[in-house]
Amino acid sequence: MMYRSIIEIKENVNGEALRKLREIAEKAFDNRAGKVENSSTDSHRFVFEGDEDKYGCLDLGVLNLGKSKSFIKNANSWKWMEDDPGECCDMLELLAMR
Repeated sequence: MMYRSIIEIKENVNGEALRKLREIAEKAFDNRAGKVENSSTDSHRFVFEGDEDKYGCLDLGVLNLGKSKSFIKNANSWKWMEDDPGECCDMLELLAMR
């Protein structure tokens, strides 16, 4: 089973603001459950992925990142993807409902 958190940052975010958002995301996915690196080479796209042994880190990373209002307001899209299509979701939509 593979798990992915795929985040697209708004295109109008650049420079220092983009660097800070990357730092916030990377810190969220470096937590007490482990560390997952951003595998994307696109400056406006962050992809954190792993298999079953990284699930706890990915899950905690999503929870931590979801608390950052400054990060969320600069995200264009944020998808949680799994091998099971029924478990995939739009994180921005879920966060807006709370």
